[in-house]
Amino acid sequence: MTWLLGGAWGGKLVFTGDGLAIGLAVLASVATLGLAFRPAPVERRRAPEWVLLAAALGLIVWMVSRPVLVAEGERAEEGRLVVLVDASRSMGVAEPEGGTRLAVATALASRLGTADIYHFGGDLRSGQPLAAELGATNFPAVLQALARRYAGERLAGVVLVTDGIDRGGLVRDGKIDASLLPDLPGPLTIYQVGRDRDVPDLAVTDFRAGSFAFLRAPFTLAVDVAATGLAVENVAVSLTRNGQPAGAKSVRLGADGKGSATFTLTPDSPGRYIYEASVAVPEGDAVPTNNAMSRAIRVVRDRVRVLQVCGSPSMDQKFLRLFLKEDPGVDLVSFFILRTLEDFGSGYRGSELSLIEFPYRRLFADDLATFDLVILQNFDYQPYFEHDAPTLLANLGEYVERGGALAMIGGDRSFDLGAYGGTPVAGVLPVKLGLEGEASDAARFRPALTGAGARHPVTRLAADPAENAALWSGLGDMDGLNLNDGAVPGAAVLLEHPARDTPVLAVRQVGKGRTLSLAVDSSWRWAFGEAGKGGGNQAYLRFWKNAMRWLVGDPDDQAVTIDVARENVEPGEKLRVTVRVRDAGFAPVVGANVVGAVDGPEGQVPLSGPTGADGLASFEVPTVERGAHRVKVSAQLADGKDLGQAESVYAVVTRDAELDRIDSDGQLLRALAEATGGRHVEPGSFAEPLRDPAASRVVRDREETALWAAPLWPLLAGAFATASWVIRRRLGRR
Repeated sequence: MTWLLGGAWGGKLVFTGDGLAIGLAVLASVATLGLAFRPAPVERRRAPEWVLLAAALGLIVWMVSRPVLVAEGERAEEGRLVVLVDASRSMGVAEPEGGTRLAVATALASRLGTADIYHFGGDLRSGQPLAAELGATNFPAVLQALARRYAGERLAGVVLVTDGIDRGGLVRDGKIDASLLPDLPGPLTIYQVGRDRDVPDLAVTDFRAGSFAFLRAPFTLAVDVAATGLAVENVAVSLTRNGQPAGAKSVRLGADGKGSATFTLTPDSPGRYIYEASVAVPEGDAVPTNNAMSRAIRVVRDRVRVLQVCGSPSMDQKFLRLFLKEDPGVDLVSFFILRTLEDFGSGYRGSELSLIEFPYRRLFADDLATFDLVILQNFDYQPYFEHDAPTLLANLGEYVERGGALAMIGGDRSFDLGAYGGTPVAGVLPVKLGLEGEASDAARFRPALTGAGARHPVTRLAADPAENAALWSGLGDMDGLNLNDGAVPGAAVLLEHPARDTPVLAVRQVGKGRTLSLAVDSSWRWAFGEAGKGGGNQAYLRFWKNAMRWLVGDPDDQAVTIDVARENVEPGEKLRVTVRVRDAGFAPVVGANVVGAVDGPEGQVPLSGPTGADGLASFEVPTVERGAHRVKVSAQLADGKDLGQAESVYAVVTRDAELDRIDSDGQLLRALAEATGGRHVEPGSFAEPLRDPAASRVVRDREETALWAAPLWPLLAGAFATASWVIRRRLGRR
């Protein structure tokens, strides 16, 4: 019958219903009674009808009031057993007997019966461990957290299941530092997982490298390796750059099982690169995850290295050489008064000639790759190159294709006047050579800015398009022009002759490199265009700064760039990646849609967002899994126009302290058991944990009986209402 009453009765009666609902139920009941009996005279024989209806309505009010019987009390229970399972990364080591240490630990914990289970690394966490993924073990912090959690309660026992590798400084001067240990709420039993022996492991223990290196300057990477428990004498260390082979060395390990390899590298292009050092995983390696280590290195230009070769001294040569020489960011090698082959055959001894020998073979063969930019200024190669001309000119063409920059400036020894038509150099220039007949025009003219020139960063002298156009129209006239046969396909004409269909300034992307042709030898006059109006020589300086910056193609000087605050970060750090989007004139693009992703060990993480008023879009990227991460993005306008792409890299790197030493530390665990008055259980053995028979805890009980939900009340209410209605009908009322 207790189910009919909603449960066993006893305790304090508490009404839990909503006060407004109770009041409305009472008013509705009173109104119902009034409406039922108002028209009829008072009759004694109708009393049963009134009583039954009132009882039914009263029961409805009772149920709306939601009465609950609350019974409270206290009782004593036996003390609890608490089990702490080590889930740090060293517990992922595979044991020779089979399975990981964590698998052995969880199986052991399951044999202990009912217990409160926690897992730990550097801190204490509730529940069974799912993987050996936590950071460095810290026994003092974990035991102190346990003591705080069960403060005031005596436990039956505390069980610690671990390999004993502590990074919390529990051992000082070879002894347990008891001051770091709290008063435990119960006797301690330690089950050791993993035997005291060298675990088979070959690892990259350190990868020493700076966060940046200079372009074309040698730098070193040092890789340390170590082997334990393996019969290994020689180890092959491989180095990759962005996944491509960059070197390999054989390392002979010493008697202590340690060795190192040093790589000397010379970066050939600027940017961010991921270097990874690795060793093969030998059979039986217990920790294959520590066989590789990555570092991100940013390659930067110390200075832009420029080779300027001129056929003869001139005002144009003088102004450009002075501009390059005074720029602290330029390393200039300049030749402009040269000894020709004819000088060697004139009969004079070398000591009688004031001009030094022009080292053209060395410059255009051996040292060509060391330059970022080569400027041929009114230079005719034939008097100097002799029989080596085909090879040296081919070297220039290949230099551009591989990522170099070449600028050819006009004059009476340049372009077709310098016999470049049909040569490999002509094949990489922005304009077509090989004119027959007239190859120059001596008439003065003022170059006209083209539509492409109005947008291109080389000819952007001012951010405002109207101001930029006004500046170009106000610059000085040129003294003449080297003619050509127009621009080649894919080239952009930035300045043109106002009367002839001839490019004056043109640029071109060739393979990985860039070229520029300026078909005049009087650009120095642009230095006086603004000066005559009191504005200085800024137009000339801005033009050549723009031209040099565009030609060398610096990674930070593209339309879309990625700025990673740090190349190498620790796991868990916040890392912000900023994408900058600029137009052809390097003005910020507002509202560009940036879309991309981060590819790393944790998979692909998408990136998406618009640029702000400063042309920037910022993202917080993951730094969880160790290893190389590559960021790739593209930017588009709302109408779908592509603005460009960019990519960069960073590395989540740290030497995992948990994997520096992976052999179990039974000595520490035995000392910890002795310091706490506990018990140490050797690996492979099992013994019942220590228990405190006097340990108990007071448990507060609270039992609630929901009277309003008992089936009896709706049954009675229905019965009373039905009986009232039957009596009413027999008395002849509706």
